[in-house]
Amino acid sequence: MSSLNSRLQTSFASIIFPILILSWTNSSHGLSIDRNSFYRCRTDEALLLDNSRRSFVSRGFISLSTTITASTLFGRKADARGLVTFPCNEQSLLNTYHFMRAGSSLLELEDIWSTNPLFLTNREAALSQQGEDEVRRACNLLKRTGTTPTIVRYSLAASSIDTANIVGEELKIGRDRLVPEFNYMDPRAIGAWDFSPKNVTEEAVWAMDADEAGPSGRGGRPPPNEDGTPSETLSDQVVRLTNLMSVLETLYSGDDILLIFPDGTGPALLSCLIGGIPLYRVHELNFLSGEIRQNVDYSSVNAIASVSPSPYYLEVLQRGRHELRQLRENPDIERNVKDLKFEEERVVAEAQRKERQEQEERQAKQNELERMQKLEDERRKQEER
Repeated sequence: MSSLNSRLQTSFASIIFPILILSWTNSSHGLSIDRNSFYRCRTDEALLLDNSRRSFVSRGFISLSTTITASTLFGRKADARGLVTFPCNEQSLLNTYHFMRAGSSLLELEDIWSTNPLFLTNREAALSQQGEDEVRRACNLLKRTGTTPTIVRYSLAASSIDTANIVGEELKIGRDRLVPEFNYMDPRAIGAWDFSPKNVTEEAVWAMDADEAGPSGRGGRPPPNEDGTPSETLSDQVVRLTNLMSVLETLYSGDDILLIFPDGTGPALLSCLIGGIPLYRVHELNFLSGEIRQNVDYSSVNAIASVSPSPYYLEVLQRGRHELRQLRENPDIERNVKDLKFEEERVVAEAQRKERQEQEERQAKQNELERMQKLEDERRKQEER
């Protein structure tokens, strides 16, 4: 009996001791436990009374659950740093942000719209000479305003890499401060319209977003592609940008961060998120090649969005709606510039092959005629002899 009582008391002690510690450490918050209500020991036999272990645990933890809260244990709620929520009117960002679009790429000068993430690093999409001039002008603007970014975060697209290198050179920013972003800054992929003529297709996408995307950007999805190019809505890109800002707000504090995007929609979309602007208006805020906007925050974005759309933008939407109808009514028409060029080269090569074949056949016939004529001449000579 004594060994049984000893084991019971040891078991009770393992449960009661942490509770008593909590009681002593939280007495200022009104947490108290009456040990007499949990157990009572007889001096001669130390037998348990009617309070069983199960009823003790039940009453004890119910008491704890009703009295111990996060505020009593920790005093106040924990600050969740880095978890960015949009818009940013109530939550102040820990860093100062400047947005920039990379200069014009070689593909853009050829009027080709490339969005497949697998091909963004190809040197055919590198910065053109015109793009380099655009980037240097943006750097001069930063110099005039006395802005020197402490962190430059850039997309792995070839044009963005080249742009970041020029920015680092012009503004004397160390290589350790030029930080690549592997996928959160990728442009929105346009599926079957990838590698199509940029000018007309971009206008169609703008019109689709303005009419179908909605405030959250969930509508307006380009058709899928068979080559693996994703077909994304604006909301798909929002996921990447939200992760990007949460990472930046977690890694840095008090920095001047320059973000270099490969396209004009990425920084415009992030601006809309920060300012609480409906996403169907995103292309009103679109960035030009090499354009930079400093100190992007809730107020600055709404100042830009408060201006009525320009007549040029409205004309673009009108043309884009017409082009969008053409794209949807004729989905089987080949629009991929690379494929069209390949087909054109194939047709030319086939024509050249046929021409060579015909020449060879004509030459073979001519040779045969000459051989036959020679044989005939020799036969006549022999007959004359």
